[in-house]
Amino acid sequence: MLVDMHVHTAPCSPCSFIDPEMMLEWAERMGLDALCVTEHDEICGAQQAWELGRKRGFRVFRGVEVYTEMGDMLVFGWLKDAPGWKVPYRELLEEVHSSGGIVIPAHPFRGQGGLEEMLGGEGMRELLSTCDALEVINGGTSPDHNRVAAEAARRFGLPGVGGSDAHHLAQLGRALTEFEREIESEEDLMREIRAGRCRAIYMKDAPRLRRPSAGWSI
Repeated sequence: MLVDMHVHTAPCSPCSFIDPEMMLEWAERMGLDALCVTEHDEICGAQQAWELGRKRGFRVFRGVEVYTEMGDMLVFGWLKDAPGWKVPYRELLEEVHSSGGIVIPAHPFRGQGGLEEMLGGEGMRELLSTCDALEVINGGTSPDHNRVAAEAARRFGLPGVGGSDAHHLAQLGRALTEFEREIESEEDLMREIRAGRCRAIYMKDAPRLRRPSAGWSI
């Protein structure tokens, strides 16, 4: 099962140009099985996409990308707006875990140095020993930095997930999470990630997907 776990839409992410209705149409045409909508700090776009998906019969899972002092975190199972800007990571982790949710550092090594430069070795170890998984393939991050993330996940025994980080339709599905089992709900999604029954892949490694073509309307 192929899921793009990191997508932003225009209604609640000002940096995105993706219309939710068109997003679902493209996802179906591409052959994706589900999407996770993860707006910056707000749940509204994910909720809207989830409701549209229910009407259309396409699976959408709701998340939020929360900015913390330890970087951006993809949060699932916690259907709330972020409680402010630069949320303390430990407070977020405690609240999300108490709600039965999971926390996944997004694009952890994007840019020069990534987590280790931002947090130092001790801070990076604290983060990677407490989070639930790691985004090891991010569609907006270079392959070299994604490889560093994958190595960190292996070192800390974390499941690895992938997501496009799409802000434009043409970016949809460029990075994915492949699940071993069928997922019907957000509870299924979190359970399978915790169990490690998933892997991050690039679109090119999912041959059954249809790539967007020049004839597709935007």
